Amino acid sequence: MSNNIEKELILFPLPIGELSSAQYITEYHLNRIKSIKFWVAENARTLRRFISGLKIGIHIDELDIFEHGIRSDIRDLHQFLSEIQNESIIGLCSEAGIPCVADPGNETVKWAHKNNRRIEPLIGPNSIAMSIEASGLNGQNYIFHGYLPVKEQVFSRLVKSWSQGPYNRYTHVFIEVPYRSDRMLRSLLSELPQQCQLSISIALHTENQSITTKTVAQWKKTAIEIGKTPCVFCLLF
Repeated sequence: MSNNIEKELILFPLPIGELSSAQYITEYHLNRIKSIKFWVAENARTLRRFISGLKIGIHIDELDIFEHGIRSDIRDLHQFLSEIQNESIIGLCSEAGIPCVADPGNETVKWAHKNNRRIEPLIGPNSIAMSIEASGLNGQNYIFHGYLPVKEQVFSRLVKSWSQGPYNRYTHVFIEVPYRSDRMLRSLLSELPQQCQLSISIALHTENQSITTKTVAQWKKTAIEIGKTPCVFCLLF
């Protein structure tokens, strides 16, 4: 391969719901994905299903997909990347949404920086950004906490600390594994002050999408069951 060809890492977003593709997949996305033969994916099956659904003539069996998640051995990833380092284009995707934000992928991007690859992040759905955008809370100053501690005492101390110090006017954003979302909501309503504003974004980019912001006092009067549906929590003291 000629050395004067600029090498790229394309950060390709995947849908977060059944309505995603219609809202963000453009001709540019389709042309870019056609050029990718080598992939690092959080879930290879999800990527194959997505590409097959596009129906744009990509032969799935010709793709070389390396599966790398948060529990994968970083040495295996580096070995794969070293084997394909002379390829001009490599793709990176997570299970859903954009890679590297609340998802694995940063090690591949770090490798690309070290190897002077051009990095192209493509526009796509991100449940965190969408939840902040639609919450009506402070979008100028916010902190994403990822997953909160499971232990009740640690959780309680952490949440209460947000109302003190320099970050008490920030929007605090976090997620939870779906089967613990209702427990999380009960804990929040127990720990947070009545006037605190809590926004819950549920099932984004689906027919059942729901984005609601209320005070804790109002939420306590509201019958809601999140169930196992993915959601994002945003709160502001």
